[in-house]
Amino acid sequence: MKLIHRLTSTLLLAAALPWAAHAADYTGTIRIVVGFPPGGATDVVARILGEKLRVAMNQPVIVENKPGAGGMIATQQLKAATPDGSIVMLTIDHSHVIIPLTFKAPGYDPLKDFTALAGVASYYNVMALTSTIGAKTPSEFGAWLKANPGKANYGIPAVGSVPQFAGLLVGKALGTPMVAIPYRGGAPLVQDLLGGQVPAGFLSLTESIEHHRSGKMHVMAVSGTSRAKSAPDIPTFQELGIKGVDKNPWLAFFGPKGMAPEFVERFSRSVASALADPEVVDKLSKLGNVATYANPVQLQDWVSSASLHWGPVIKESGFELQ
Repeated sequence: MKLIHRLTSTLLLAAALPWAAHAADYTGTIRIVVGFPPGGATDVVARILGEKLRVAMNQPVIVENKPGAGGMIATQQLKAATPDGSIVMLTIDHSHVIIPLTFKAPGYDPLKDFTALAGVASYYNVMALTSTIGAKTPSEFGAWLKANPGKANYGIPAVGSVPQFAGLLVGKALGTPMVAIPYRGGAPLVQDLLGGQVPAGFLSLTESIEHHRSGKMHVMAVSGTSRAKSAPDIPTFQELGIKGVDKNPWLAFFGPKGMAPEFVERFSRSVASALADPEVVDKLSKLGNVATYANPVQLQDWVSSASLHWGPVIKESGFELQ
């Protein structure tokens, strides 16, 4: 029996070692999966970084779009993928933070089912007001809400997203509950804000900044703990005394669970190198992103800290799990 056990252990080890070596020394094509359509913000960032990673890792890198369910479909597929280094995913925090908090059965655990590779960037959410209501400050908007209770609405790019819950925090701070109106993305929301069909909206700074500068809408505040360099005239929610909207959303790379440490280190180091390139920093900045590298350990903290932040907010909101 001892001999059989020893032979079995030897065979299992022999079978495992080639797999580990293959995973660590993978030199084939790397597919960057994006759970959103081509041309979107995440897709553009993936293509900017993909070119830099191709050079840094000396491997072919392609971007593959698998849109659907706010990134959930691509994330589920990533969980089931082989962890050999051939596939990684660039995603926003919605897939790893908000979906697990708003779905009864998302099909994955954000901390246990993936390999954290590298944080890439953070970006700003804003609250924009249509110019037709004449309000610019929280006190002015609060007064307008009280005078127009039947119109206390705010647009959001998707149901069950950070903008929805951020809007609830603003309504609470202003003393007037607001109702979220979901749109199919930021573009149609912008159009309704410009036309005055909705009084306020939560969206990205990138989608709203030019309209703010032209005076067609007014960005009341930005998320985060410091003002955006691209819009230094706009205060943070924190500055305005509105608490809970100080967490900026982010983009990051993840892989399937069980990736070889050697590949993880090499990939993460290559991302850090790309983000140190002034050309990349400038391109990301023009898209409304702040290049912000996080190593695998720091990225895990990004996920857990954001989950701890938004979990109680979502629970208190009474949001019905999907």
